[in-house]
Amino acid sequence: MNDTLCILPFISLDRNTDSTNIPPAPCCLYQAQSKPAETFEQYWQSDEIVSVRSQMLQGEQPKGCWKCFHEESIGKKSMRQSVNSGRLDAHKTALHTQPDNPIQVKMLAGATCNLACRMCVGHVSSKVHKVWQAIGRPSQDPYKYDQQADEYIRNNAQHIAYIDLMGGEPLYHKKLIALLKFLVDSNNANHITLYLTTNGMLIKDEIKNLLLKFKKVVSIFSLDGVGTVHEYIRPGSEWQTIIDNMVSLRTYENIDVLVQPTISVLNILRLPELDTWCDNNNYHMTQMCLVHDPIELHPKQLPIELRDQVHPKYKKFLENKTYPALGFIEQLDEHWGTDIKTAMPEWNIQTVDQIENDFVTYEKVQEFVNNE
Repeated sequence: MNDTLCILPFISLDRNTDSTNIPPAPCCLYQAQSKPAETFEQYWQSDEIVSVRSQMLQGEQPKGCWKCFHEESIGKKSMRQSVNSGRLDAHKTALHTQPDNPIQVKMLAGATCNLACRMCVGHVSSKVHKVWQAIGRPSQDPYKYDQQADEYIRNNAQHIAYIDLMGGEPLYHKKLIALLKFLVDSNNANHITLYLTTNGMLIKDEIKNLLLKFKKVVSIFSLDGVGTVHEYIRPGSEWQTIIDNMVSLRTYENIDVLVQPTISVLNILRLPELDTWCDNNNYHMTQMCLVHDPIELHPKQLPIELRDQVHPKYKKFLENKTYPALGFIEQLDEHWGTDIKTAMPEWNIQTVDQIENDFVTYEKVQEFVNNE
């Protein structure tokens, strides 16, 4: 079998997780090469996606899939490789037929969320949107519940094997809960695997009873640190409530519980603690997310005084500093009435201006050394 194949164009309806205005695609990384289809049905039979399938079968690399092939060319594991390892063998028959229906659909539940995580953005979290308005930071409007995907799932439930549930917080949206109930009541849940990304705060008995009806549930808990570190980064979260919910779900045979951190300037020093906690409690840490927006919280913005404390495993995320982190952190601390130094004492460092001056000096020294 050739090394350009990806199973997703043969089985998947997806779109970028930031907006329901983005047209359908085989995955969130795909870049359309022509006028994109407006509906799921148009996309599935479109010339472009049919061509992508044909190119892959002939050993070619479709242009719209360049991100994965680039990752692989520099020695990184791509989404294509990750997905193929779990689903290619199971769905090989789709490669040799023109599939009538996708069996995997991403369901975007909108930006409605019960938390206002510091490293999130306003159009992905309704509460972050309000915080940004309060501190005078511009924000796009929160994206809405994907009604098109909801209707597609209801009308084609008998063909669907996988549904990816994304938010906001998926379990905070009544329409999403209604969709899960529909799948259970219509006797379709027993052949569907759910991938649920959640902050872990809203897993009540009603939710558990619904999840138990599905063939399999892969619950992905967003954890960014241990204890007070996590609670600081995600205002409104309660560490013990989340852990109790993880422990409870793990008792059910059809539910897997994974951990997915979002790497930011706020937690890059504390990720080894989370690694150890996951190891000690037998939780698998899945592929990490990396903060790109707000840019001030990208790991590369870590003040120079703290960089030597970063574990070697995570130094690759530091890159080159461009924006000061502390100004934005202090804005959020003022809004919430918190202090990062209480949650993470290592942040008891110099003033923002001094840090930035030091960094400029550091960069000049590095430039001189490199030139020499």
